[in-house]
Amino acid sequence: MEVLKKKERNNPGKKYFPRKKIIIATTIFAIAAFIMISPQLYKHSLILGNDMMFHFNRFYEAYMQIKTGDFNYFQSIFGFDQSGRIVNALYGPDFAYLQGLLMILTKNWFRYQLLSSFLCFFIAGIAMFSLTRKAKLSYKSSIFISLLYMSSSMVSYYALSQNMTSWGAAFIPFIYIPAIRAIQDPQKPIKSIELALAVTSVGFLHNLTLFIGILSSAPFYIIGFFRANHKGKMIKDFFIAVLLTILLNINTLIGFAEVYLTNQLVYPNFFEDVLSYTTYFDIGDNTYSSLGLIFSCVMLFQIFYLFINWKSVSLLERLLTIVGAIFLLLSTNFLPWEDISQYTNMVQIIQFPRRFTVVAYVFLLIAFAFTLEKGIRNLGNKREKMVYPVLCMISFLMIANVNLKVLQSAEAWETDDPTAAGNNGVWTTTDDPDELRQGFTSGQYEDVFEVIKKPTPDYLSLLNGTTQEELEEQGGYNMYDEQVVNNELRVSKTIDNHNNLVLTWESNGNEEETLPAVIYSISQINFNGNHYTSEQISKTTLGAPIVQSESGTNQFTISYEPLVNITLLLVIKFFTIGVLAIFTFVKGVRKFRNVRNQNRE
Repeated sequence: MEVLKKKERNNPGKKYFPRKKIIIATTIFAIAAFIMISPQLYKHSLILGNDMMFHFNRFYEAYMQIKTGDFNYFQSIFGFDQSGRIVNALYGPDFAYLQGLLMILTKNWFRYQLLSSFLCFFIAGIAMFSLTRKAKLSYKSSIFISLLYMSSSMVSYYALSQNMTSWGAAFIPFIYIPAIRAIQDPQKPIKSIELALAVTSVGFLHNLTLFIGILSSAPFYIIGFFRANHKGKMIKDFFIAVLLTILLNINTLIGFAEVYLTNQLVYPNFFEDVLSYTTYFDIGDNTYSSLGLIFSCVMLFQIFYLFINWKSVSLLERLLTIVGAIFLLLSTNFLPWEDISQYTNMVQIIQFPRRFTVVAYVFLLIAFAFTLEKGIRNLGNKREKMVYPVLCMISFLMIANVNLKVLQSAEAWETDDPTAAGNNGVWTTTDDPDELRQGFTSGQYEDVFEVIKKPTPDYLSLLNGTTQEELEEQGGYNMYDEQVVNNELRVSKTIDNHNNLVLTWESNGNEEETLPAVIYSISQINFNGNHYTSEQISKTTLGAPIVQSESGTNQFTISYEPLVNITLLLVIKFFTIGVLAIFTFVKGVRKFRNVRNQNRE
């Protein structure tokens, strides 16, 4: 305690939480996360949300590559019906392999979904708590705000719908820690390693959330630059951080750029009724589109409070509120999104304007906590004791609301339509609910892909001059279903010694066949012993190869030869991680020794 008091005297503006309090906060977040997912545990139910099959395929691919040792960074050689399509290289490859490790640990879909959802909630709480500590909020306010954030729809919809935006929301508070430093510390506004790790923590799982995080952080660094005591050093530290970030994400960046620059890819499904996918204020529950009563009141109160009390509000509070309000506005139906979508492709990339709300949840909640603390200080000790029970009650109600939503979704598992919690029903291969449930509970991960075959065409190569709009008019899901997922040609799919996809089939003669796989612009082909480039092979609109079969056994091998060696990129990445780990360890030891020497004095 003497050390703690000494630190507080030397740094009166900084709030230190003793280790005991941090352990208590971590325990509270773990309990809250457990409460929110507990209906699934008690009912022993899976929740089959909208995005479940797409991400289950991604993670299964990583799981099988780890399990078998057959690594193929670009091609899907196990998941997605062994089609050879590129997904993980474009969509958080590092995170996919981490989820694959989680699958190895849990051994079945039920335990995997439970643990994965728990971690999403828990990490969101830890990340928000870390950010509130950086913002110098009080301990009780930090816990309250973190619990509210954990229970927000931005986080909870991973458990309810397997939406990856929720994982982005769980990590995005980390990206704002160095942004707040830029405002608080004119002497050293940027710590290169801290900034690089913060950006990497989001970039390794969701590109769009990273883009939103960087965009919303920019005002902090711009103002921080004008306030910096040593502008040249800030610029230097910034570019060091950029270099470290590139090195830490070099496999993701190069892989993503290579595939996008050498192919025209299918964007995720674009919905013309954009206003249906915006955020709106409401006095009901907090859902993916509705802020609900609590969050509507908190956010609007903070926005109005800022403009009424402008002069008495700090620069950090102003920034948090203004940037949060701007992104809240971008997410709502107050903007003519349907008109905007006619003039720019940005909406197709964003897909759902409500994704901007994640910034509002983080910034406006923290700004509200500042306002709340001012109000509590003005109340006096006796009235203060009445405020915190109210905050606890609000937190509990929000957590209980998520618990109820998870329960309602979990109950669908035992009905005649186990897919009722999502939109996978149309793609089931059986009408027997028991058979469908067996596909998820057999203990074999791959069985799920036999009972639900959802033909999502995202990130396939778009060929033959077809536009995204034309593909949607022709029915991209149905085209991919006919050409690949439920192709009538009986093909055996195996993996060769070089971890390439091999298709083998029998033919009675010289017949034109569409193979249930996809190839890209720099794919390399070996067909019946002859080598071909991708350009020499006829392809459907979605990249399925069209060949003339020979009489007897036919063999078609697909390999993907990247322009840049992925092994080299991974060596650079892990070498950078090793150097940073050693540097951080040495720095930590020196800091520990200095503190110990000061205590002795």
